[in-house]
Amino acid sequence: MLVKFTGTNHSLKAYGYRFEKDKPVEVDDSKVLAKLKERSDFEVLETEKPASRKKGEGVTSAKVEEGGANADTGEGKATE
Repeated sequence: MLVKFTGTNHSLKAYGYRFEKDKPVEVDDSKVLAKLKERSDFEVLETEKPASRKKGEGVTSAKVEEGGANADTGEGKATE
């Protein structure tokens, strides 16, 4: 999870991490995250997970059906 130091100092070293003011730092340790959430000079940012998409969902197909019309020429496949 990303954690941002918002205190008055330019930087701070805490719990084995170096935090610079207003720069997010990746913190993976859940115990450290719990301690930082309690402090008012840190802001825990939720990391956005990419939206999962089911197979074929949101995908458009430009496949021309057999015997369908060609949009570029207006001719059908049967006339080719």
